[in-house]
Amino acid sequence: MTDDLSTLKEDASFDEPLRRVSYEAGMMLGLEATRDEQRYHRRRLSRHQYWLHGFGTVVGMAVNKDPEDHSNATDAVGVKLMVSPGMGVDGLGREVLIHETYCINLREWLDAQSESHLREGYSDADDLLWLKVCVRQKECEVAAQPVLARKLNLSSDAVQPSRIADSVQLELIPALPPADDERYLPWAQHPPVANTAATLSTAEQDEISNAATAAEADLLSLHARLLHALDGAGIDTDMLAEELEEGARILLAHISLEVTDINAIVVNPRRISINNLVRPFVVSASQLAWLARQP
Repeated sequence: MTDDLSTLKEDASFDEPLRRVSYEAGMMLGLEATRDEQRYHRRRLSRHQYWLHGFGTVVGMAVNKDPEDHSNATDAVGVKLMVSPGMGVDGLGREVLIHETYCINLREWLDAQSESHLREGYSDADDLLWLKVCVRQKECEVAAQPVLARKLNLSSDAVQPSRIADSVQLELIPALPPADDERYLPWAQHPPVANTAATLSTAEQDEISNAATAAEADLLSLHARLLHALDGAGIDTDMLAEELEEGARILLAHISLEVTDINAIVVNPRRISINNLVRPFVVSASQLAWLARQP
């Protein structure tokens, strides 16, 4: 099976110089060379998306409930949470593609959780259980084929996956909503940049002071912050698996459930609210042009 933690650590190593295979006639190359070639192109793309586009939804991946409503709010109703097809970029710059609608039975999911786990998203002040729907890229091994056995007397035929498919991992996580100023964190694996005015040289401060307009001065100040954006520590690849997973996730929606008893939650569409607009979006010029042409 693919080691997901190893893949996360590898994809999160933004400070590691990449290398590609240097092919020469007569050179003997093995499996590692082929894998290095794949890693080079794959990680170049994810770094491009991470640094130049950020992370979030590109299009689609809307979270809805089925059914949308019910006549009586006290009835127990079988509600499904639906995630529509769409595309995005996860927190490590990797493509997330949902090609068909996914769903989860909310009642069955709640029954599978412990009380302590659910209380991580429970607000006593307003009797609401908060859940967040998240997604990230995940590799999936497919197309098993026979291979030469590496051990004697294996009890089954030796097979290995011949392909690694790009897949996704959708998660429903109990968590209280963050403060407004913590909702959007571009470059999720790097800390926010503090004001760097004190680090500027005299010439740089003069460049800002002598700007023709206030708008130009503000832009130069932002550029100055980019100069020192990586002064602090980058991502720690020795982080726990849970921390790496959290950095890779992108938020799709916040869900709130009206709860009177955490041990006896009534699932009913009239008690459930879904907010898709808390998610980050990756906005491109082509998207804005397309939206501008819509009636």
